[in-house]
Amino acid sequence: MNKKNLSKYILSFFSIFFFLIIAIGSGDTDDNSSEERNNTSQLPSSENDRQPSKSYQKKSINGVYSYSDNSAKSTVTVSGSRWSGKLTIISGFGDAYDRSNASYSNGIVKDGVLYDDSGYFELGSVDGTSLTIQISSSMVTHYK
Repeated sequence: MNKKNLSKYILSFFSIFFFLIIAIGSGDTDDNSSEERNNTSQLPSSENDRQPSKSYQKKSINGVYSYSDNSAKSTVTVSGSRWSGKLTIISGFGDAYDRSNASYSNGIVKDGVLYDDSGYFELGSVDGTSLTIQISSSMVTHYK
């Protein structure tokens, strides 16, 4: 190879190398790549505007929460900003006797916290899966 051909070869190599560096360097500088933008833009507009998946949506706290053991049965119903509960102590004298001596209570729900009817005394909490409220001297967890 003579000097003239070698210099053309080196010049061509550096030109191609320089062109590739410029082409690679001119890519996206955004946090979002062009591939992500292209994939999103190909979706129908209803897909782009859809609600978050259920795993990200807040669970509704409305529902009936239950607890039971060998000494008591309890149900608490949450509906909107109100809750109501029924506690049945198992006495051993039979279901009819226990049901007739059941106690009832109700109150207010605000931001997942259960209050008495006055709204001043915090009694428990609810998160859509479980509800915790005091029975006797213990905090008891109820489940939907």
